[in-house]
Amino acid sequence: MSSTLDRRTFLTHSATTVGGLALAGTVVDGMLANVAGGAVGVTKAKPKLGGTLTVGTLSDVPNYHIFNGAQGRMDDSGFCVANALYDPLFVMSANGKTALPMLALSATPNASYTVWTIALRRGVAFTNGATFDAEICVANYNAAKNNQIVGPAIAPIILSVTKVNDFTVEYNLAIPYASLPIFLAEQQIAYMAHPVSFAPTYTGDPIGTGPFKVKSWQVNVESQFVKNHKYWRKDGAGRRLPYLDGINFKTIPDSQSRNEALQTGAVDMILQERGNQINELKKMSGISMVTDQTQPRDPSVNCLILNTTGTLNQYLCWAGDFAAIGVPGALPTYIEKGMPVPTAVQQADWLGTLGAVNPSTLAWDTSLKPVLNNVSIRQACAMAINRSAYFKIVDGSVGAVSDGLYRKTSPFYRNPNYPSYNPTKARALVQAYKTANKVASVGFVIDILAGDQSATQAFSLFKQQLGAVGITVTPRPVVQSALIENLIFGQYDCATLTQFGGVDPSLNYVWFLSQSATASPQQGGLGLTSLPAGTNIAGAVNFAHQGDPVVEDAMLAALAATPRSPVEVRSWRTVNSQFAKDIPYLWLDITVNAWAARDNVQNWAYGTAADGTTQCLSPDGGSARWDQIWKS
Repeated sequence: MSSTLDRRTFLTHSATTVGGLALAGTVVDGMLANVAGGAVGVTKAKPKLGGTLTVGTLSDVPNYHIFNGAQGRMDDSGFCVANALYDPLFVMSANGKTALPMLALSATPNASYTVWTIALRRGVAFTNGATFDAEICVANYNAAKNNQIVGPAIAPIILSVTKVNDFTVEYNLAIPYASLPIFLAEQQIAYMAHPVSFAPTYTGDPIGTGPFKVKSWQVNVESQFVKNHKYWRKDGAGRRLPYLDGINFKTIPDSQSRNEALQTGAVDMILQERGNQINELKKMSGISMVTDQTQPRDPSVNCLILNTTGTLNQYLCWAGDFAAIGVPGALPTYIEKGMPVPTAVQQADWLGTLGAVNPSTLAWDTSLKPVLNNVSIRQACAMAINRSAYFKIVDGSVGAVSDGLYRKTSPFYRNPNYPSYNPTKARALVQAYKTANKVASVGFVIDILAGDQSATQAFSLFKQQLGAVGITVTPRPVVQSALIENLIFGQYDCATLTQFGGVDPSLNYVWFLSQSATASPQQGGLGLTSLPAGTNIAGAVNFAHQGDPVVEDAMLAALAATPRSPVEVRSWRTVNSQFAKDIPYLWLDITVNAWAARDNVQNWAYGTAADGTTQCLSPDGGSARWDQIWKS
């Protein structure tokens, strides 16, 4: 399934394909299969300089003029492109445990993990000749903070970034966060762009410090990048990077077509996330492949995400982002001014956006009654879908069946008691709902990725199995950028998603956070007294609209705890178990990211941190690094 927002959707590798939102260890040699005694995709031979690499990706960013960490909405393919144009502050070590220096040199916390001092690298220039420094780091954060979508996603973690001196900044946090360097290695806001590109009127090319710069870009077709001859990095032997003269990214949404492009030589490398096509890659001659199935990061999970409130994005409603369609904002007009929110405004935000996707028009319709805001219907859906059948039919038995956020080898895994396949009980729940609500039918719309045969195949399975228990589903095929937009604004019932996972569970915090709607602002709530007592409002990028205080309290305890401590492990297990009760997601199986390359592509499963020697996690799930790849 691919619709990715994952650690690499528009915010993180945790991340980040919507439609399958696929949103990225053991050292590299340990994670790769051995061929003729050597690690696949790794070579110690002297690199050959020059040449152009062509890569087949799943998608493209919707607008390359603002493609950067502060404004971009990146999935796995987006992070691949970002690695060519930009450098992050940190990268992850090959064992997935440590953040290694890139544009940042070090990160030092205060005693409570609420202030982190970041030392920045000197001598780094952007492709426009400007120098990277503390002011530019601050400007990148401020641009992200002020962005309509990215800002609300990072506000619950980072309050501000301030300049200490020309090459030192302080990250001031809203909560204790013991793993912030990992956040700054795995999130899109760690990519540094030149601030000139932040202007709404900017129409030039992306400006980064990365190994390549733009030659041409036809969005959703192909981008062509050329070598940045002034790139600041060298390899361990002192050779200036990158080795290649250029890199091209071709957008190929259909998984079978990507395989065919690789086999015919139309592309040199591809990212593949579909199990059946991964099985095909294993049989191709002249092709080498690695997967992330045994990497140290928990893999992303294929699932169906559910709109558990049956409303538009409530956080954006309170923030006033839907004022243009007649939904008043409580936050800027009342809450932030310390004024009580009139009951009429509360009801307009809470009830006025209640609705569902119309199966006839495929548009959001507030005249319709949602069904997925009922937990018994969500439970029925979980019991109706045979995850083992999905795993075998759609993903070719590549990966493993999932029952939650973590694979079974994870230290955070404990059986969450997710509902088992039980169509008889599911049918009874649906019938009970019909009787209680005096309705003759139950149905909803599922967003799927357009142009992908596997997505269509998966929908056919869902339709058959949900139909068998009395639930009618309708497909809404959309391109990936539209699927992400629907999730962001809450204009969806259900969507295929590939997300979560990551080297640390804390990367998922923003996807699940909520805050009390009914508590006073002084207590950290919104003061919405007209809502039912105990109501929690999901955060801006909590796309399932899951508002559960048990989940929120457990996550806050985990973030403040020492990494891998009993408190952290116990808290993240609680989150997983609570999801099995609330059912904001219908789990399917884990996502296996496979990178495959033709035999003349060298060193593609190898990347280093800033010193040019220390191996980093690459490929990192659905993204790769490009500066030390060469062609023989």
